[in-house]
Amino acid sequence: MAPGRTLGRDLALPLGTVGAALLVTALMLTGGSAPAPVALAAFLLLTVAFSALARPVVVPAVALVSWLFYDGFVLNGHSDLAFRAQDRTSLLMLLLAAAAGACGAAAVRAVRRRSAR
Repeated sequence: MAPGRTLGRDLALPLGTVGAALLVTALMLTGGSAPAPVALAAFLLLTVAFSALARPVVVPAVALVSWLFYDGFVLNGHSDLAFRAQDRTSLLMLLLAAAAGACGAAAVRAVRRRSAR
């Protein structure tokens, strides 16, 4: 694997954390006017993108970081974490988004390997 490809895979978690923090900041600057489903959709897209870059072992951590920011700042506010039904549902959705991103990236890598032969 080329060095440039491994660097992106190594930095996916820290960059995902920065991305989630910037997304929360952007949502807070709008005055919290974004509805929770819209914010969740933004976090889902962010999670898919960074999970596609990450090493498979780090993918659950990418989803967990996204959930911590979403649940703590968007859903519950004031950095409070909760485990009500909507909190658990958002965690499940973010984990599924991370799995989808990782599976998509693995499929692309498999196609590239097959076409390189």
